[in-house]
Amino acid sequence: MKKYKLFLLFILLIFIGCTPKQDFVLKAIPSMSPAKLAILPINNNTNDVAGGFIFREVVYNNFEQNNHGYDIQDLKKTDKLLNEAGVTDGGQLQFLRPIELSEILGVDGLLYTDLDELDFMTYPYYHTRSVKGTFYLYNFEKLVWVRPIRIAIKYFGISSAINTISGAVNGDSDQLNDGMTQAGIDIAIHQGIKYATIAGFNHELAPEMALVSKKLLDVIPRGSGSDLVYVKKSEDEVKYLREKISNKESIVTDEMYIEKKEKIEVLEEIIPIFN
Repeated sequence: MKKYKLFLLFILLIFIGCTPKQDFVLKAIPSMSPAKLAILPINNNTNDVAGGFIFREVVYNNFEQNNHGYDIQDLKKTDKLLNEAGVTDGGQLQFLRPIELSEILGVDGLLYTDLDELDFMTYPYYHTRSVKGTFYLYNFEKLVWVRPIRIAIKYFGISSAINTISGAVNGDSDQLNDGMTQAGIDIAIHQGIKYATIAGFNHELAPEMALVSKKLLDVIPRGSGSDLVYVKKSEDEVKYLREKISNKESIVTDEMYIEKKEKIEVLEEIIPIFN
């Protein structure tokens, strides 16, 4: 009975740990959306190095298919200009102000991404696949919009867990074995899905990356690419910044380092699957 209680507690802790958590982000300053957008290298806060590169390509490809009012700058051009400026990794972006990056890249719009989570976990009665990115949209130095987006697909082996618990409680070895056998099958299935996804899409979480990217396009403010007056104004601003740099003048003011930070609540999104 003691072993049964410990096992039941383990199952309950798994399900309790699946409830949505709250997150907090900065409230953006009201401003006009940019027209020409550079998708910056990912600031990868996970241990999955390859995942960061793949996630950025997924986001870029979705913007290419549906630019959402933006003129999307080619990734190779963005990376070439950044490399020439000594930036080779997303983590180095913090050492430059957004307005400096706008001057370097020749764009008014910058999309920063913090990749906060790439998780694939498989347990006997619970499996989860989750991706979380936090996106920051800048118009030159102004933070226009920010949003964390988390997609978690969670599978609960309810029937196998019930059979296992019932078998243990009632001393029914057949029911206990059936539950544990089904749990083993579930693990094999999810591991198979993992390796099939890697083979087909180069990463086990590519489908979840695509869902995050799709959600991003659903919620990000529409770009100002069709506003020709604004486009001309932003192009002139880039020229002005580059002229100041060529004259060895600073384009960063003291006021740019003063930011008002307000917090808003954002809930994660979970897609549950029950067997």
